[in-house]
Amino acid sequence: MEKVTDKIYYQIATDRHYKVGDKFEFGESLNNKMYDRAYNEVFKLEDLRLSDFVMDKKVTNKNKELLAKKLENYDNAIKELAIEEVRKEHFSEYPSRLHCMFLSESKDIVINNLEDFSKRGNGTYFQAVAVKLNGKIFKAGDVYMSREGQSYSYYKEKAYKYWSQQNVENVKEILFEGTAEIVEILGEISAK
Repeated sequence: MEKVTDKIYYQIATDRHYKVGDKFEFGESLNNKMYDRAYNEVFKLEDLRLSDFVMDKKVTNKNKELLAKKLENYDNAIKELAIEEVRKEHFSEYPSRLHCMFLSESKDIVINNLEDFSKRGNGTYFQAVAVKLNGKIFKAGDVYMSREGQSYSYYKEKAYKYWSQQNVENVKEILFEGTAEIVEILGEISAK
């Protein structure tokens, strides 16, 4: 973990409609986008039960796709619960993924990924922004917490390695808690 003062990083914001000069505090309240994606999306899908498939009921191609999406969402929720449990138990001073702002060190990567974000279906309006930060950051690199369809205990073991990273050279994500100010809008796009 590192303390930063007036440091510039970058973000792709989803459905936020930021303006230059906007200031935000991250760390006390939930990052509703992350929380919703991690926990609530599981329950937004149609009411499909695994038992329907075991009993060979409601087995249509559309329902197979919906069930696959539901299982993927459950996997993400299990992963995020494990990460947060390990953080609270062993690294409580680090930024929480549920309360933080996710950032990138690279302006070019954020600008280049803006269109890809708009195609994922997780929002309708996207901005690449430069943000001035005062607070604490955690950089994750070699151990990245991807969805792997694994057990809770597996995710907890991997989460410990994730939080234990020091002197990361290949940064994959940055978690930030503190005060953030939008200093530049680098690009905007609406999902089609």
